[in-house]
Amino acid sequence: MERRLYAVAIALTVAAAAVLLAACGFTTSSPAHSPLANLSPATPTRRPGSAAISSVTLPTDTPARRPTDTPGVQSSPSPTPLATERPADRPTATLTLPPAPSPTVQPVNPPLSGRSSHVSVWEEDLTLHTYDWLSALVPTTPDDPIYPYPRLNFDAVGPAAPRTYRAVVIQNEYVQLVVVPELGGRILRWTDRTTGRQLLYNNPVIKPTRWGYRGWWLAIGGIEWAFPVEEHGLNEYRPWRYWLLRNGVRVGDTDDRTGLSIEVEITLDPGRSDFILSPRISNPTTSPQTYQFWANAMLVLSDNNTPSPGLVFVLPDDAVTVHSTGDAGLPGPGGQMGWPIHNGRDFSRYSEWRHYLGLFADPAQAGFVGAYDTGSDQGIARIFPHTLATGVKIFCPGDLPSSLWTDDNSRYVELWGGLTPTFWSYLTLAPGATVAWTERWYPVSGIGGYNWANAEAAIRLLPMGDQAELAVATTRALDGSVVLRRGGVEVQRWETSIAPGSPFRATGGPASSGDWGVQLFAEGTLIAQMGP
Repeated sequence: MERRLYAVAIALTVAAAAVLLAACGFTTSSPAHSPLANLSPATPTRRPGSAAISSVTLPTDTPARRPTDTPGVQSSPSPTPLATERPADRPTATLTLPPAPSPTVQPVNPPLSGRSSHVSVWEEDLTLHTYDWLSALVPTTPDDPIYPYPRLNFDAVGPAAPRTYRAVVIQNEYVQLVVVPELGGRILRWTDRTTGRQLLYNNPVIKPTRWGYRGWWLAIGGIEWAFPVEEHGLNEYRPWRYWLLRNGVRVGDTDDRTGLSIEVEITLDPGRSDFILSPRISNPTTSPQTYQFWANAMLVLSDNNTPSPGLVFVLPDDAVTVHSTGDAGLPGPGGQMGWPIHNGRDFSRYSEWRHYLGLFADPAQAGFVGAYDTGSDQGIARIFPHTLATGVKIFCPGDLPSSLWTDDNSRYVELWGGLTPTFWSYLTLAPGATVAWTERWYPVSGIGGYNWANAEAAIRLLPMGDQAELAVATTRALDGSVVLRRGGVEVQRWETSIAPGSPFRATGGPASSGDWGVQLFAEGTLIAQMGP
C-alpha cells in the first residue's frame, strides 16, 4: 500500500507543490523557529501566544474512579491516579480553537528545577501551524472500505494558520514528554534533558498527505498509535479521551467500525530516564474482532530536525522482509533481504537508504530495537516483549520530496513497533477479551552507538584484536561494577558510578580467545549482560 500511495502522492503533490506553497504565502523557516521550539525541557515556560488555562486543585485523599464509557472494558492498574481523573470529550463538529492570549500556565504538579527525583504532570496549550483539513472532510457511505471514517477532499484543504491544542506535559529529572490528546493521543515531543535534544520529528506544520489506510494522513510527527488497521490506522487524526495520572497520562479511543477499545498509558518513574508505554486493547462487543496495533515513532536524533548521515539502526536480526520500496535494486513487497548487509550494502546505515524503503523484522528476534545518530552521539532504545509484540518496522522516505509532508526541508525516519510481524497479518480478539503489554523507551547518549540493550542499560562492545572498546549507558544512577569478559572468563573489572547522560567508557584487555562479553552489576546483582 505504501508503494501505491507514494506513487500517487508524488504524481499529485510534486506537480502542485509550487502552486500550493505560493498560494499559502509560505516562507521556509528554520526548525529553531518551529511552534514548539521554545518549550523548555527544564521548566514549564510558555512560548508567547499560547492560551492560558486555569489552575487545577487535585485532592489526593479520595480513591480515583475512572470513567467507564465503554461497557465491558476492564481498566488497567494505574500508577497512583489523580482523584480528579477526567476524560476529554471528543468534539462532535469542528475544532474551533480560540486565538492565543497571554502566556500563563498553572501546572498540576509544579515542575522542580535541578535534578530532584520527582515526576511532574501539568497541562498547557500549544499553538501549531495547521492546514484547514477539517473543512475538507468528506463523509463516507457503507460501501466505502473505510466507512464510517471520512475521506478528505484535498482540493478543499485551506491554508495553514495557527491553531491551539491542549497538551499534557510529563517530566522528571531526565526526560520530558509532551502528549497531545487532541491529535490522536500522540507523544508529540520527547526531550532528553541530559542533552537538551528533541528526539522526535517536529513538523513545523500539520499537513495532510495522501498516505495511509484512509487515503489521507496528518503528517504531524511524534509517536502515533496506529489502530485497528495497518499503515497509520484509522483514528490517529482525531481527539482521544484522556485521564491525568499522578505520573503520566492515559489516552484512549473506541474504534467506530469494530467497537474495540484502545488505551495507552504513558508514565515516568522518578529517577529513571525511560518512559513506560502500556497499551491495552479490549473487545467489549459480542463478536470476535480482527485488529492490528502499531506505535510509529518518527525520529530525528540530530539538532536540525533532519537525520544526519551518521544515523545507524539497531536491529538484532539477520533477515528482513520488504514492505515497499522505490529502490529497483531491492526485492519487491514481500521479498526477503539479508540484514544488515544485502548485496554488499549495509542497510543499518541511514546513508544507504537512497530511495524510500520500508522493512519488517518479520518477526522481531530480540527484546530491543532502536537507532543511534553517531553525528550527534544521541540515540534511543525501545525495550519490549518480543514474543508478544512481534512487529518491528523501519521506514525512510529516501529521496521523496519533503513537500509531500511538510513545508520546509525537514526529514525523519520511522521506527515502528507492533503486535503483528507485518502489515499483512491480523490478530483476532474474542468477545470480552483484553490484550495488554508494557514497553520501555529511553534516550541513549555519549557512547558512540550500542549493540545490546535491556531495561537497565545499553551496551556498546567493539572488539579490537586483543582488546575491546566498551561503553555502558544506564537508565538510572547507580554505583556498580562493569566487567569485560572473553570466552566466559573475566578479563578486567571497573568499579564506577554511572547515570543517564554520564555513561561509562573504557578499553580493556588483553585476553586469549573466545567471544567478548560485558556484565553490569549494581549492589552485587547482575542487571545486564551482553555475550558470554
